[in-house]
Amino acid sequence: MEQPGTEITVEYEDSIDFYLDTLIAQRATDPQNDLISHMTHATIAGQSLEHEHVRGTCGLLIIAGVDTTWSAIGASLWHMAQHPTDRRRWIEDPDVRPFAVEEFLRFYAPVTMARIVAEDAEFAGRAMQANDWVLLPFPAANRDPEAFEDAGTFVIDRRRNRHVAFGLGIHRCLGSNLARMELTVALEEWMARIPDFELADPEGVRWSTGQIRGPRELPVRILNGT
Repeated sequence: MEQPGTEITVEYEDSIDFYLDTLIAQRATDPQNDLISHMTHATIAGQSLEHEHVRGTCGLLIIAGVDTTWSAIGASLWHMAQHPTDRRRWIEDPDVRPFAVEEFLRFYAPVTMARIVAEDAEFAGRAMQANDWVLLPFPAANRDPEAFEDAGTFVIDRRRNRHVAFGLGIHRCLGSNLARMELTVALEEWMARIPDFELADPEGVRWSTGQIRGPRELPVRILNGT
């Protein structure tokens, strides 16, 4: 396992860039009925999309559809491992599950946004330089006491829950309903097979950092011989 602060070098031939570059080149000469082929041959105002645009879009779709969902699933299981009452409620009251999924998304929203500072600026007494990366923790709105009753508490059957885990407006996540389905199915299948479990090593839980937050390592202990 890599140690904190260790820089990992990946050869180009082993990288996702190499995989996507190869696939995009193939679709350029042999188009299929898929998104990469469409982007490779599409034009906007008479101009073809640049290769970096196509590759970047593919990379974004892969990351957005994988990192975010495993993070939400992992955080939900992390919660369940520590709250037997919520586990029992999930198992014994199937009607509560849609509300529970929304509360997991509100309380453990896995995604925040990073942006590059356009010009030197100061905010809240902190100096920021042009081209610095900053995180914009918009999911903090999910803990706004003016928007949510008892905002700092996980309420498994919360009815009023207009969270912003998927963003808002024109930038709302296109895959939000797919993500909900994945989270629901994962929890239903896990809880049907392993209804009782706990953290085997609370100190051994390791969380990812940056724009996506979720447990990378989640050691659990199965209880009652299930």
